[in-house]
Amino acid sequence: MYAPICTIDFQHEPIKPCKSVCERARAGCEPVLLRYSHAWPDSLACDELPVYDRGVCISPEAIVTAEGADFPMDSNNGNCGGAGIDRCKCKPVKATQKTYLRNNYNYVIRAKVKEVKTKCHDVTAVVEVKEILKSSLVNIPKDTVNLHTNSGCLCPPLSANEEYIIMGYEDEERSRLLLVEGSIAEKWKERLGKKIK
Repeated sequence: MYAPICTIDFQHEPIKPCKSVCERARAGCEPVLLRYSHAWPDSLACDELPVYDRGVCISPEAIVTAEGADFPMDSNNGNCGGAGIDRCKCKPVKATQKTYLRNNYNYVIRAKVKEVKTKCHDVTAVVEVKEILKSSLVNIPKDTVNLHTNSGCLCPPLSANEEYIIMGYEDEERSRLLLVEGSIAEKWKERLGKKIK
């Protein structure tokens, strides 16, 4: 979170990142930390950081352009240059009650996969929600929703036109559902839903 120009070695008092940068990092990282029974570090307390309009702080826009890297398009599959989704190695997670309780998932849904979209290195699964078994702060409509990844890989993998039980996390700040490594997606069986209810 601290860029090189912000570190203590470079000046008397480091320039801190903006509070919003910390909150975005926390929203993206904290579900993964919690999954492994770790709390957000006290040393990265977002409350202690400055708000952009009230002083000097570093925002990502000050260092990186909003457009991101300029990758050449691959006309065969519409992906930007680099690793394709077919190179992803997903570590499977079994849908057991023990796993469900240990990983503290934010949402559990039964859904039919409509399509998996890949744009550059951003993979999104478009699903039709059939049943909401658990939800948290992000509203989940019984409709078509997007499941976002935080990488160019769809882990766990999904196939179009299949119905799954999906257990995952949410990005509360952006109000979206995440399907990240450690999430569960298993082909739907009635007994799986009964374990959750």
